[in-house]
Amino acid sequence: MKKILRIMLTAFAAAFVLASCQPKEQKIHVVSTNDMHANIDNFPQLAGLIDSLRSVYPDLLLFGAGDNRSGNPINDRYEEVSKPMYELMNAVGFDLSAFGNHEWDGGPIALRNVLTWSKFPFVCANVTFDDTLQMPNCKPYETFERDGLKIGVIGGIQLGLNGLPDFHPKNANGSHFVPFEEVLPQYLDTLKDCNAIFLLTHLGHEEDREVAAKFPQVAAIFGGHSHTRVGENGKVMVNGVLVTQAEAKVKYVTLSTFTFRNGKLVNTESELLPVRTFPKRNAKVQAMVDKYNSNEYFRKVVTTNLTPIDNYESLGCLMTDAIRYTTGSDMGFQNPGGVRFDTLSARPVTLKDIFALDPFDNEIIHFTLSGKEIIDLMKCCFVTDGGPIYCSGCSYSYKVDDNGEMTDIEVILENGKPLEMNAKYSVVMNSYMTSVFDYPHEDDGTSTFRGSNDLILEYLAQHPEIDYGTTTRVTEK
Repeated sequence: MKKILRIMLTAFAAAFVLASCQPKEQKIHVVSTNDMHANIDNFPQLAGLIDSLRSVYPDLLLFGAGDNRSGNPINDRYEEVSKPMYELMNAVGFDLSAFGNHEWDGGPIALRNVLTWSKFPFVCANVTFDDTLQMPNCKPYETFERDGLKIGVIGGIQLGLNGLPDFHPKNANGSHFVPFEEVLPQYLDTLKDCNAIFLLTHLGHEEDREVAAKFPQVAAIFGGHSHTRVGENGKVMVNGVLVTQAEAKVKYVTLSTFTFRNGKLVNTESELLPVRTFPKRNAKVQAMVDKYNSNEYFRKVVTTNLTPIDNYESLGCLMTDAIRYTTGSDMGFQNPGGVRFDTLSARPVTLKDIFALDPFDNEIIHFTLSGKEIIDLMKCCFVTDGGPIYCSGCSYSYKVDDNGEMTDIEVILENGKPLEMNAKYSVVMNSYMTSVFDYPHEDDGTSTFRGSNDLILEYLAQHPEIDYGTTTRVTEK
């Protein structure tokens, strides 16, 4: 009997030693989304998807990479602007968000309201605020403890040529920015005791890749801003760093899985999950969305679209025609980034459609510009806004040189005559363009004291039917 007992104890001890020698495996699961732009209609499915994932991975982390607002008037013109979006994000259970450039669309006071409503923190390492703004609930980084692992998450936002994110400069007002890569090493050092460091950024996919190439100590970059759907599985590895982004408007999320052995990251996997077609909806969140959408004001029909539109330029032509004709100008121009959707079916067009097409409602400014100054404006837009400017009162063709700049621009006026370099023309554009586009021109501009929404609606009141489905005015040679 004693011999059997000794054998059993020896076997137990051997098994214990063997088990203790086996590496401990742990997993961290992260769901990330970006550039939701207040698409609240997909939130019931998003909540259903997150509910399902949390039933399998109870320690799941849910991140948003900025631009939570601007794109849906149900949210953006709510009595307390953006509150629907943040009530929904709270209900779904977001753990963290980055700042996007559009978080500043309502100025710093509106941003402070958002931070007050949010039950999750915001991270951004390259912004500071004046003390008088008393911004709550935001910090350079956040840490999480999951399954005995410490995870650090550093936030960052892109800056344009003017040293600000892509918003109207007047909205900065007490917000101060530095390039993300200048401050990142400091926070990487601060978080060096973490098992893994993530970046939650609103830099754009190409800049995320550049950061990954320079900072291999980062485990993953969950990005936004460029609305990029990264690969079929949401995964691109750069210098050993996962770089992911899930397009925009809650169409997809990325589920990333990080495997650790004895506290060291040994494997990274990710997959892109569709949200809109997810079969399960969260009933509580659906009821919230239905309540927000019950506002009859936005269902008012303002015109009827006769031909389906499937591109940004045709809608840009509509917007430029509106500001040109209502102001009696020779030409109207619109930056491509200000046209916020590219598809409009043949159907009645509502106030909601117009406010979603042009959510910024920028002031319209009148200029007297020479033909040469107009050419310089076109070149500036191509570089600053990432594409050719949309126009009314003219059409034009161009080439792109090896440096990615516009050349050989040929402009034909509506009367069929070419643009004259020394002639003067009356031109209208929005105040964002006048504040951000840096090109040589003598006239400082005069305000019309009217917003773009007002002028578009005035134009549509005179056009009960519109047909822009085949309208194009820009040609790349």
